Amino acid sequence: MAQKANTQFDAIYFNGEEKTEEKGVIRRMGEYHANVWDRDFLLSLSSPYGAPSYMERLETLVNEIKMDVFINSLLVGDEEINPSSYDLIERFSIVDVVQRLGIDRHFEKEIKAVLDYTYRYWSENGISWRRENSIIDLYTTALGFRILRLNGYSVSPDVFHNFKDGDGQFVFPTKQSDNQIRIMLSLYQASEISFPGEYIMREAKEFSYKYLEEALGKWKGLNEKTQLIEEVEYIMKYPWRCRVPRWETWNSIKILRQDMGAWMLMEGIYKVQNEWSEKILEVAILDFNILQSHHHNELKHLAEWWDEAIVKQLSFFRHRHVEYYFWYACGLYEPEYAATRLCYAKLGTLITVIDDIFDTYGTIDELIPFREALINWDMSIVDQLPNYMQISLQFAHKTYMEIATEAEKIHGPHVQKWMEDYWKTLIWAEFQDAEWIANNYHPTLIQYLKNSLISSTVPVVTLFPMILINTNLPNDILNKVNKFESKVAWGCRLIDDSKDFQHEQEHGETASWIECYVRDNPGTTREQALDHVNMLIELNIEELNKERLFNEHDIPTCCKRLYFDSMYRSVSFIWRDIDGFTISHQGTKDDIMKILIEPISL
Repeated sequence: MAQKANTQFDAIYFNGEEKTEEKGVIRRMGEYHANVWDRDFLLSLSSPYGAPSYMERLETLVNEIKMDVFINSLLVGDEEINPSSYDLIERFSIVDVVQRLGIDRHFEKEIKAVLDYTYRYWSENGISWRRENSIIDLYTTALGFRILRLNGYSVSPDVFHNFKDGDGQFVFPTKQSDNQIRIMLSLYQASEISFPGEYIMREAKEFSYKYLEEALGKWKGLNEKTQLIEEVEYIMKYPWRCRVPRWETWNSIKILRQDMGAWMLMEGIYKVQNEWSEKILEVAILDFNILQSHHHNELKHLAEWWDEAIVKQLSFFRHRHVEYYFWYACGLYEPEYAATRLCYAKLGTLITVIDDIFDTYGTIDELIPFREALINWDMSIVDQLPNYMQISLQFAHKTYMEIATEAEKIHGPHVQKWMEDYWKTLIWAEFQDAEWIANNYHPTLIQYLKNSLISSTVPVVTLFPMILINTNLPNDILNKVNKFESKVAWGCRLIDDSKDFQHEQEHGETASWIECYVRDNPGTTREQALDHVNMLIELNIEELNKERLFNEHDIPTCCKRLYFDSMYRSVSFIWRDIDGFTISHQGTKDDIMKILIEPISL
């Protein structure tokens, strides 16, 4: 049995050896540490930023920024643009800052007008820092490319050919001044938003990465890090696919407050006004802390829910309800998505119970009736199941029905069919994995891929929370998101397998992308297979970038965010070094403290 954690930070491991029960059944056990989030700690969370005075201050500052920064400086009158000496780079810089600080939703109309203006001056050669300057520069072109593309404007990467010599090599001074490092950082960030087949972007990424790596090497050993060093280290450590919105906001505030002006500075060219910087930074901190106060209330609800959950007594599965909540809150963090976040935390707990039963704890003879009960919700056979399955089935049924009831209230009875189809498909895929393990069967790569995209659980854990979003979902939404969903599931499966395939193999699981690839390609080492997986991950993010920004179907933005930010990028973030979900008492716990627990000081 698992021991109860005495504080919110205790990490106690369950027995990972084979365990013999009273009936002589041999079971495999995962080496999972206990829940690290104490109920009393979560219930004690309290933030002053829930007070109305902080929201009033935020609204005042937002209106001042709209007036001072956008209307009186970047826009004049009825969205007529006010030209300045640095009108293009200034506008790109302001949009970049408010988006990275996570406060762009307060300025959507103004951002749209500003980017419409800058887009008029985008050409096949790139763009300059001001509209009356015919000299195209790399910094503004790279910054403009990234901002315009991320906001849905069509821009071609061919502009970067203009910064190469006759031999096809990028032309850039070898001397590494702060300005030149900022230019390379801008190019590197632009290269991360690439689409399939854009080879110039891969060249730009390789070139800029090498340049920045050399710069970091020269800075190594410095006693004090400048704002520029911190920014380069952050961008290099966390690729675009890992920089989930809340993590981006937290780090951007940390970096910017060192020297707000330095982040929006090109020496001798442009520097943002200090008054603007101070107001924008205060808005970002207030907004972050106010949102976090909402998250505190939801975590209290989650703590009480977990305290009453009957599966809490089972020790063989991973107790990670807070980690699941964090997973979705990283991408969908606004108050209106509270039901979606809480749904994912509860659904995730349910999925983990079932996954750990099929993958490790259950025997194949037990799993057959358990599978039928889950597929048909046949509660009449509950007494025929082992005690742990009785508890799990009752918990699964209760959780599923609660989600279905709430979803039907929002979208109507047709969502029941969506849930049923996705659920049955998942249970069959889980059982297929269990059969492979029980029979010590090694599937081919094709067999594995066909089943693993479903057993990744991505289709279920995106659909169920999505139908709790109070927005208009078209009746054919499943057809519209199908391609996006498949690419997200594929990417998540690759990321997961690249980090924990060895751990899973040690615990009896015979199938992973790495193992199947090695067996299907004799002579290939696991290291070579891992290199191939990492290459596929890079190709996958290119496809997802394009699918997210220029999907052929009209998919609500909140749904795109759910699939891309809350699911794919959160998986990339949590699994960036190790399986930070299973092993959550180390880095993941620290990340949760920063994003969900501790306010940022003003």
